[in-house]
Amino acid sequence: MLGAGCAAALLVAFGGASAESVEGSVQGDKGKQASSGASQHDYYWKVWNGALPEQRDKDDHDDVLAVLTGKFTGPPIGCKFRFRGGGLDPSTIAARSGTTVRIENGDAFTHELSVDGLPGFTPLESGPGKARAIPVPVGGPWELGDRIYGHVDGHLHSMRELVACATVTPSGKFRFDKVPPGPYSLRILRGSEQVAMRRVTVPAGKTLKVDPLSLSKSRRK
Repeated sequence: MLGAGCAAALLVAFGGASAESVEGSVQGDKGKQASSGASQHDYYWKVWNGALPEQRDKDDHDDVLAVLTGKFTGPPIGCKFRFRGGGLDPSTIAARSGTTVRIENGDAFTHELSVDGLPGFTPLESGPGKARAIPVPVGGPWELGDRIYGHVDGHLHSMRELVACATVTPSGKFRFDKVPPGPYSLRILRGSEQVAMRRVTVPAGKTLKVDPLSLSKSRRK
């Protein structure tokens, strides 16, 4: 017969325990900055016609992704990605190694996703409302692009113990929901790099509020 400690551990591992929330924020070094091209009229014409995304604020974190890693056998929580406004939302993507990740097309026009250096991946067009599945082996990160719209860029990370994903708001805040209690590594990814990491323990019955994380230079995953 299993003891109480073993039973609790199994519940966490298989996603059967209570599900809690994790809240936090990032601060410090900013993400990529919006370009200030000379031809603003041409830029905004393309925005209005759906060919380019809206210009982001300088302190936007659309290229930053917060993830939790740890011992968890259920499907990754909140790891949903898409094309929106002409670009990838967010542009930094993570998936569990050995699975597939879906990129939905939320735009009103076709995209043709490319993954530089990923074995066996063939770029194919995805129309509005469609999705493209990417097989994610061990390795990476891989650079993402669009063979139709050259301004689209992003990165795909393969993570062995991915538990959950959370996007980061322009003000730097993020939130994970439905996370089983237990110990995890909270990681902040930006582009091809890991820029922050902290060990956290999600308690049962209440939201975990994490102190702000300072973005730094690349760290190993």
